[in-house]
Amino acid sequence: MTKLQQLHEDIYSFLMECHKKNNDFRFFPRRHNKEKFKEKLWLTDNSDEILIGLSLARETYSHCLSLNIKHQNESVKSFKLQIGFRGEEYDDKLDLFMGLAQSILDNTSELKRPTNIEDKRILKFDLPFGVDWKANIIYFIEKIKPIIDSYIKGQKLDDTFFISEDSFKKAIEVVEIERHSILHTPILNNTNIPINSYPLNQILYGPPGTGKTYSTVELAYKIIHNDAPNSYEEARNWYKTALANTEDRQVEFITFHQNYSYEDFVMGIKPQLSEDTLGFREHKGIFFEICQRALKNLQQATQADYQETPSFQEVFDTFIADLIQNDRPVEVGLKRGGSFSITKVNAKNIEFKKQSGTSEHTLSIQTLEEIYSNQREFTSGLATYYNQIVEKLREIATGLTRKIPIQPLRNFVIIIDEINRANISRVFGELITLIEEDKRWGNEFETEVRLPDGVTKFTVPKNLYIIGTMNTADKSIALLDIALRRRFEFTALYPDSSKVSPNYQTFFESLNEQIIAKKGIDFSIGHSYFMTKNGEELDFVKTMNKKVIPLLNEYFYNAKDNKLVADLVEKAIAKAGFTHTIVPSSYQLLIQ
Repeated sequence: MTKLQQLHEDIYSFLMECHKKNNDFRFFPRRHNKEKFKEKLWLTDNSDEILIGLSLARETYSHCLSLNIKHQNESVKSFKLQIGFRGEEYDDKLDLFMGLAQSILDNTSELKRPTNIEDKRILKFDLPFGVDWKANIIYFIEKIKPIIDSYIKGQKLDDTFFISEDSFKKAIEVVEIERHSILHTPILNNTNIPINSYPLNQILYGPPGTGKTYSTVELAYKIIHNDAPNSYEEARNWYKTALANTEDRQVEFITFHQNYSYEDFVMGIKPQLSEDTLGFREHKGIFFEICQRALKNLQQATQADYQETPSFQEVFDTFIADLIQNDRPVEVGLKRGGSFSITKVNAKNIEFKKQSGTSEHTLSIQTLEEIYSNQREFTSGLATYYNQIVEKLREIATGLTRKIPIQPLRNFVIIIDEINRANISRVFGELITLIEEDKRWGNEFETEVRLPDGVTKFTVPKNLYIIGTMNTADKSIALLDIALRRRFEFTALYPDSSKVSPNYQTFFESLNEQIIAKKGIDFSIGHSYFMTKNGEELDFVKTMNKKVIPLLNEYFYNAKDNKLVADLVEKAIAKAGFTHTIVPSSYQLLIQ
């Protein structure tokens, strides 16, 4: 890869990272020239200048806003913000662009007035960090973009100036398909690559009743389908069906709690009662299982020579098929000569007879599987029989191994409700490292670990998305395990009065304003408490007495009496103009 190709790759990847962190930041990559795609140039490049379009280029004002990176001998020489257009036919927009330029100058101290001010059609600002293009892009997003957003919205040009989410996705999809086909040659024929900009690890956080768990359904649908549902009901129906699927499920749901552990989530042992004997069995947790399914699909989608190895159960069923179907003993030869016969099989054991004897002996199927999977060695008296069966099973497995044609790449989602209620370090263990984006299987620094059993190798694939929810009234982000915080992106969901039944919006807003003033926004009341289905009338008294007031009592638990909560409710009732009153009581606060 040349320096220029690497520069395009680095800038494009960084822009996509910026978009993931700030969904409102969108740009136009190269969109048409396939010859340039073959040269691995993902952005518009005019011989010595890379142009990053930031507005509806060509469709309306012809490159009215862009970041221009000048390069020479494949190295960055300058970085400028360009405002303007080409062609006299757009002269009626001169005042608009000059006003935009002046607004940027008025609100930033780092930028200087462009030297080419006499050419009003094209104004170029030198950004403050010189050839450090990453710092300049961040500066634009954090400092300049909010100024541009405010100005354009003030001009009421949002719909004709900014790049829409749909236009952005279509432009990125063209690049991603070309980019993937060039950089990953084993899947040249596989164009069914899900393209989306959702973070691999994200947490929806906010106070109770703001729709965090509710939102995960639609979000999971978008990630799996790479498209939005026509309605929430469509997403909900799909979600129910997806969770009911017992094979190759793409979505899982789990709720964390204080007793949840690594052994529940990843792998461990569980007690098992066999007849009247207590023993133990291996347990593979929900995270382990969905990782295995996602990894298998990712390997099938990206490896042209992928071979599927049969499971132990499939091999074992083939081995004993004649016994089960025809009631004929299975003969197994011994290396020293002679043989033994498997005569019976149940869920736990194999019964066999030696060639020279009449008594029956027993072998454990679980032990057989552990030897077959290289999880243990068996050297005691029955080792000869175990090892001969394992050798036979491996011969059968070779015949059952099959080459799988390239499969469409699919996304998988695990939803972790109340993620902050468990001990994160205890639940994730060493896997907290594996969920990082660059350490996912299929990415640059893919990492594999050996699980505590000392045998099983494990990795987290890049097509598995983790969505968590967190109630900020239980625990704020500041108190969350720092190792978890730095690996997740956070999306806030706070009370939205527009979703509240119209007659109760004033009450809702007044109550939350008081709560925020006394406790902070993390303890506000969510809009779902004041929403109804199908236009039904809200039972305000029941909602307050059964849901909202008990929650407020929890928030202000240390108050000497319930006067503080009563005062909050009374003020909100008065502001809304309601006739409800507080019922006098020393024990329980109610309204009527």
